[in-house]
Amino acid sequence: MKEKTSLKKKIVKIGGILLAAVILGFMVKEFIQNWQDIRPYLENAKLGILGIAILLYAAAFLATGYNWAYLLWRMDSRLEKREYLHIHMVSALARYIPGGIWNIVGKAYMCTEKGVEKSATTASMILEYVFQILSSGLFLLFFLPVLIQEFLTPILTAGFILITILILIFLPWIVRIGIKILGKVFREDLSGMQIKNRYVYQILAQYVGVWLFTGFGLIVLVRAFENISWLQGLYLMLSYPISWVAGFLSPSPNGMGVREGVLRLLLGERYSYELLLLITLTTRIWTILGEVVAFAGFESYYHLRTKKRK
Repeated sequence: MKEKTSLKKKIVKIGGILLAAVILGFMVKEFIQNWQDIRPYLENAKLGILGIAILLYAAAFLATGYNWAYLLWRMDSRLEKREYLHIHMVSALARYIPGGIWNIVGKAYMCTEKGVEKSATTASMILEYVFQILSSGLFLLFFLPVLIQEFLTPILTAGFILITILILIFLPWIVRIGIKILGKVFREDLSGMQIKNRYVYQILAQYVGVWLFTGFGLIVLVRAFENISWLQGLYLMLSYPISWVAGFLSPSPNGMGVREGVLRLLLGERYSYELLLLITLTTRIWTILGEVVAFAGFESYYHLRTKKRK
């Protein structure tokens, strides 16, 4: 049984790598073929605005880390939120190490070293994934009518509104179902975890807020290459969380290729083909640079504070 499970994981891993390679290979090929049309965007890029966009993503990345730190701090307050954020920042960069699990392993190891309850650490990571997926899923609810706007009727529109309201009403129940499912994946018994409805809406609002801020940063990034309308910016803000969760749920390493492919699919009719290729290929670079800036900035602050306390 263990050998079959191991073989299945290897097949999924190899399949994810091949999927990422195919999608990225196709996009790079298109980028090269359309280079002459893309080149003017790069030559006229506003470096100052690019810098601001990177700083905005760095702030969004820090806010994401704070959300997890807050989740864990509510369950085990033996460490300050600043300490938990430090653990998140260090372990987050481990996503780029081959294997795809080092982010989780890093958090678990560092928390254990500092005496944090293992069950609390696992529960916080499960809650993080549940709220990230659900919050990004809400953006899909708002984007679906845009995707099928040609087929919308008053009855269908009313149906979308009703479904959205019902999802928001039953959100605490959906969160509890998600916790049970991921609890089985992590092999952790979370049946005793009690989450109040008010807490669910509070945390969800925090994650939605981070997605909106990230979308604003993406708008700034695109405006470094080309002025865009407010409607094009709205599409960016709605589509990025959807592309992120598609990449997260895919077998591709760190969503590589899948995230870019879904983003391109969602924005296909809203941008010129050349600008769309530039957006999808620079977004990954933007997030990596933002994470590096956030890591360097926070770690400098963290170590300075630690020295002062000593």
